[in-house]
Amino acid sequence: MPNRCRFVLCLIWAMAVGACSQTPDAPAVDPAAAARAKQASAGKELALYEQMRTGGSPDVAASVGDEILKKYAGTAAADQVQKTIGEVKERAAQQAETRRLARLWSYASGAQTGGTQYTAAIESKMAPAPGIRARLVLRQHPQWGQSVYLLLDKTSAFDCSKGCTTLAVAFDGAPAQRMKSLVPPTGEPAIFIEDDKGFIARMQKAQTVSIDVSIKGVGAKTLLFEVGGYDATRLPGKSVK
Repeated sequence: MPNRCRFVLCLIWAMAVGACSQTPDAPAVDPAAAARAKQASAGKELALYEQMRTGGSPDVAASVGDEILKKYAGTAAADQVQKTIGEVKERAAQQAETRRLARLWSYASGAQTGGTQYTAAIESKMAPAPGIRARLVLRQHPQWGQSVYLLLDKTSAFDCSKGCTTLAVAFDGAPAQRMKSLVPPTGEPAIFIEDDKGFIARMQKAQTVSIDVSIKGVGAKTLLFEVGGYDATRLPGKSVK
């Protein structure tokens, strides 16, 4: 290739590279337009926040509110959120606690002679010993009626060597009261509280119930139950006592 042609090709290549490497000037940003866009976005988020806040979803509202305060600080929307975010977070925490307490209960129903048996059960907050479960059970049986009893795993048993005629029961940390109890003929994995109606009536007004027991191989223990999430509608039967 003649030298002249080589020179022309190199010149064309250099011009092309130079053109690609040039960056066009960025368009000028209009501060006023940017501020208006930010306010508009914040307004949309605020509308969602208010919808969740007044619509029974404080947990979602709290999350949206935090995002507004972080992303749109200094806007009218952030100022508006700041007025209510504390109350919203408090309600969100209360809602979370209500749900947690409700999940502690398990409910079951099954066919029995004469109708349907309903049960509600909750485990003690702390196991009385490793590998031992203690439960408080409410039962409605079509023939036996309503019952309230403590239940251990089949491999464990209550120690009634000194008698199990009463149990010390305390509601919400108040002084304990003695409630009559009995052990069924089938053995000591369970202890029944005789005044089932009185117990349930008080339990439904309480957040916690503690019951003192003695367990074989373990000794004296206080069983604590967080009963505040009990749902009475899940036991629709009526006592036949």
